[in-house]
Amino acid sequence: MIRVAIAYNFNDQDWLGGKNYFASLFGALRHIEDAGIKLVFITGKKTITSLPEEFPELEVIRTPLMDRMHPLWLLRQFTIRKLDSDPLLKQLLGKHQIDILSHSGHLGRNSPIKCLPWLYDFQFMHLPEYWEPKHIKWAEQRYRSACKNADGIIVSSNDALKDLDNFAPWCLIPKHVLQFVSNPVDFARIQPQEIIRKKYDLPEKYFYLPNQFWSNKNHRLVIDALAILKEKGIEVTVACSGKTFDGRKPEYFQQLMDYCEQRGVSRLFKVLGMIPYSDLQSLMRYASAVINPSKFEGWSTTVEEAKTFHQKLLLSNIGVHNEQAAQVGAFFDVDDPEALAALLNERVQQQVEYASEEVISSSYLERLSMFGKRYVDIVTNAAKK
Repeated sequence: MIRVAIAYNFNDQDWLGGKNYFASLFGALRHIEDAGIKLVFITGKKTITSLPEEFPELEVIRTPLMDRMHPLWLLRQFTIRKLDSDPLLKQLLGKHQIDILSHSGHLGRNSPIKCLPWLYDFQFMHLPEYWEPKHIKWAEQRYRSACKNADGIIVSSNDALKDLDNFAPWCLIPKHVLQFVSNPVDFARIQPQEIIRKKYDLPEKYFYLPNQFWSNKNHRLVIDALAILKEKGIEVTVACSGKTFDGRKPEYFQQLMDYCEQRGVSRLFKVLGMIPYSDLQSLMRYASAVINPSKFEGWSTTVEEAKTFHQKLLLSNIGVHNEQAAQVGAFFDVDDPEALAALLNERVQQQVEYASEEVISSSYLERLSMFGKRYVDIVTNAAKK
């Protein structure tokens, strides 16, 4: 049995995409018979996460090494910076007989514990204007250190693999593409269409955009598209859920709302904020289409969730979206609101058909199994070396 540790160093609500990623990974491994892997979940004593309750099969270790600003956490950060290794975490993992540290940084060169860090995206290379110089420097150092010291690198897309090769062409360690899928659908919690629409005051036909309100997510393009249609006498509603605070640009959300009012589409651009995941799935199931106008993604959770429901997708024409949804998406340029407006108008006039529970469940389990088997292969091969 290969003992694989994942160090979880954030609260669920701080990075929902990350929480959902690991929930999907843990769920995928449930469906692999004789996977030969025992997952060990390393997290802080104060970390707020529901994952241990959702996955009771996890072996859970809580340690102040993972609690931000705790003296041991501070000491750990100091040693990581000075030594380019993580001796405190390595000691803890050795005590618990861990074979591989996955998705969670590295422990230093020639560590007896194999390390497979996850470099989730290279946004700092593509959109540096959304990053402070010190954060770009930090990301570059962290990624470069992983390429030097780890036993393998995990990325979420072939698009990210190209970025990795451009970022560190000298990196000769194994590189693994692990394309994740969304969380499963709990049909018992999917609400009837009339009820979910009434709850959020939505018309019979609406579009759904479930992205955090971060500046790179490009909500402004959607506002412009709605305004273009309204000027033509066509009213289309877009429901938007997600965190409304961008720590890099705290003023961004209010500026976006002011812009929405200026364009005269506040009634059509409906901000729902943070909503229960069962509501997110219900809204996605019954939408006319799901939109992701993002300027950059590592591997879009929004797209994966929509694919699970066999939903129509209206997507920005970026590399990873084409990789994820070439056969099922309709694409527009990130700076072309006219193109998005045309797609919205075309789709709103079409009859919306929903996939059956049987179709959704069977195709999802097939994709989930592929995800799990791919991860098992990566871990097994790393353990042999």
